[in-house]
Amino acid sequence: MSPSTTPISTSTTTRGPVSRWAGDVAGPSPEATGSQPRPGNGVRGLAAAMVAGPIAMTAWFLVEPAVLPREEPTVFLASVAAAPGRYLLATVFLALAGALAIPAALGVGRLLRPRMPRTAALLVATMSLSGLGLWAQAGFRSFVVSMVLDGTVPASAVESYTAFQDNGLFAALVVPALALGAISTMVWIGALLRTRLAPLWVPAALLIGAVLASGEFPDVVTIGGAALTAGANVALARILLRGPRG
Repeated sequence: MSPSTTPISTSTTTRGPVSRWAGDVAGPSPEATGSQPRPGNGVRGLAAAMVAGPIAMTAWFLVEPAVLPREEPTVFLASVAAAPGRYLLATVFLALAGALAIPAALGVGRLLRPRMPRTAALLVATMSLSGLGLWAQAGFRSFVVSMVLDGTVPASAVESYTAFQDNGLFAALVVPALALGAISTMVWIGALLRTRLAPLWVPAALLIGAVLASGEFPDVVTIGGAALTAGANVALARILLRGPRG
C-alpha cells in the first residue's frame, strides 16, 4: 500500500478581509519602500502639544498683570484689581498650558522610551501631574479675581486671602506643582544629556529657560526664559516627528 500523497501547503497566500483592510491602512512597510515611516496624526498631535504648551506659558507671562501671590495680600489683590480682564486672560493661558502638559508629556515619553523606558514612564507621570497642578492654580486664580472683579479690594477679600495664605492651603496648592515641575525638568535634562537624543544646546536651553522663567526675575527676563524653553521644545518636537536617530 502506497503512502499518502496528500499535498501539504507550505505557505498561505489568501488573507481574510480584516487582514487585507489592516494592510491597506498601514501601507507598505518602510523596509519594502526603503523610506522612513511618516508620523501619524497622533504623533503630530503630541509634537504640536510639546511646542504649544511652552508658547501658552510665554503668553501667560506676557499678559500677567499681578505680582507673585506670595506677596502681601493687599499688594497682590490690588495688582489683580488693577487689571482683572488681563488676569482672567492670563488664567486662560495658564489653563491651556496645563491641558497641553499631558499630551506633551506623552510626547516626551515616546521620545525617550526606546532608550530609557523607566525614566520615560516617570516623566510622563510627573509632567502630567504638574500640568494638573496648573489647573488647580487656575481654579485658585478664578476665586481671586471674583473677589476684586469690580476693580476694588474690599476688606473682606483681604481677610479671606490672608486666611488662605496662613492656614497652609496656599502651600498645599502651589508647592506640589512647582516641585513636580522642577523634578521633571531636571530628570528630562539629565536624560537628554545621557542619551544624546538632541544637540547639547537643547538641554542647556531647557535649564536656562527654567531658571529665568521661575518668576524671581523682572518680567522681561521671565518672558525670555519661557520663550527659550519654547524654542528648545521646537527642536525636540522635530526629533519626535522624524524619529530619533542612532
